[in-house]
Amino acid sequence: MIESVLFFGRKNCPYSYKLKKYLKNKTKKLFYVESKKIKEKIKLGNYLKRTYSYIICFRSHYILKKNLINKAKNAAINFHPGTPKYRGIGCINYALYENTKFYGSTCHLINETIDSGKILSFKKFKIFKKDTIESALRKTYKIMLIQAKEVIRLLDKDKKNLNIMINKNKKIKWSKKIKTLKELNKFYEIRTNSSKSEIKRKIRATYTKLFKPYTITKGKKIMYYK
Repeated sequence: MIESVLFFGRKNCPYSYKLKKYLKNKTKKLFYVESKKIKEKIKLGNYLKRTYSYIICFRSHYILKKNLINKAKNAAINFHPGTPKYRGIGCINYALYENTKFYGSTCHLINETIDSGKILSFKKFKIFKKDTIESALRKTYKIMLIQAKEVIRLLDKDKKNLNIMINKNKKIKWSKKIKTLKELNKFYEIRTNSSKSEIKRKIRATYTKLFKPYTITKGKKIMYYK
């Protein structure tokens, strides 16, 4: 069994809870921290006083700083809900807008630069024209969970598998572009002079129950509703 793991998951996320349950069976000591929103301030307290065999992030909003990354004896690992082409935030939005044919999840080492660490595993699936943000994300989280269990199983079997995974995927490279929250918020805007095809693409890439695209008319933000 793995000696110890500090696991960062997401509040009210069934996939995080399933992975937590899986980790309990693979780890002698499991420590769990969950986040519920971007830029949430989390008091780590005693977590910073320990060291861990691995630190694992799965759908977590929390961005690990150097002092925490260094607490991982073997590796700090993140499961990124997107392909290496899409770094940062809003990955699925840009992928759908660009009508990408394939999407997926990327497991990588965590360093001080977001979505840039060495890649351990990459899985992909096909995106269909009928896919929405919700359906594409469901596929993403399902494949992420499968990926996470596979990676953890290999690490549990032999920690040397970490370097084996790195070498196996060393030809897979991250994109040079990384998207920020500010850029994503701007991406949700539909310009008043947009063509019908552009509006259709933008709505597909931004419309959900929680978030809506918008247009600005006479200085006022007007939300789009189907």
